[in-house]
Amino acid sequence: MMFREAKLVALALFHTFLLAICAANGNQICRPSSCGEIQNISNPFRLKGDPSGCGDPDYELVCENNRAMVSGREGEKYYVADINYDHYTIRVVDPGVEKGNCLSTPLYFLTREISDYYGIYYLERTGMTSTAVLMNCDQPISDGSCIPITPCNATSSSSQAYVYALVGGESMEVGDIKYSCTISKTIITQFLKPGNLSMSDLQEMLLLGLELSFLSFRCKSECRVKGLECDVNYGSHTVQCYKRMSNLTWFFLYIRYILGVDLFIEYFGYLSDGGVTTLQAGAVLIFQLMGKASRSQ
Repeated sequence: MMFREAKLVALALFHTFLLAICAANGNQICRPSSCGEIQNISNPFRLKGDPSGCGDPDYELVCENNRAMVSGREGEKYYVADINYDHYTIRVVDPGVEKGNCLSTPLYFLTREISDYYGIYYLERTGMTSTAVLMNCDQPISDGSCIPITPCNATSSSSQAYVYALVGGESMEVGDIKYSCTISKTIITQFLKPGNLSMSDLQEMLLLGLELSFLSFRCKSECRVKGLECDVNYGSHTVQCYKRMSNLTWFFLYIRYILGVDLFIEYFGYLSDGGVTTLQAGAVLIFQLMGKASRSQ
């Protein structure tokens, strides 16, 4: 009986020893976190306060008032509305936007400059976003393309007699505004197409927020850790790793571009791999062309 008890104690001590080794090696079990409506927060995301080995510190979220929030590049914070781990997207909402009978405008300007191509988050704007310009006007506008707005910060003595929103594509510029109005704010929206819109339509789109991609995490975890370059396809939510081409390969690609693709294909086939044979063939062609040029002078 004593031998059996001693054996159980030894097994328990051995198990504790193994757990200590795993913890020392950073192999702790990382369980998903949650904050309010955002459940199953997992790699690459982590909540502030999670074990140090869980998630990527660059993708740390904070839980404030039972709402998950993410920080922008300038220190501003956005509510997290949804995380799609299949498409590697996170949808964020400006905390200044609220639901009501008036239009509450965003506190921040979330644009490509804040979530750029090389950052941890990226806002795909081409064909995916619209620009809403809020204008203060002295006179009423009868143009149907201008949406009458009741701002939440308006007062009875406010000088903002007439407030409108003009919605256009991502490339809309100040010159597109035909009226003598003062622009108060420019807002980037998604899921909103120009047309017969109302203030409630605009408010609903602002409450949906913006969808950002975090595919750059895959670039870091799958490509750059191996010393490879990364090509991101935001449309298909995929990445492709590839080797960096040598300076010599870039040089001959440039020469090929200058001389014309068809000439290379006619003589040597398509330059697809930057191999030595093709590079040598390109050099031969260059010398041939140089010789022809010198003889013609």
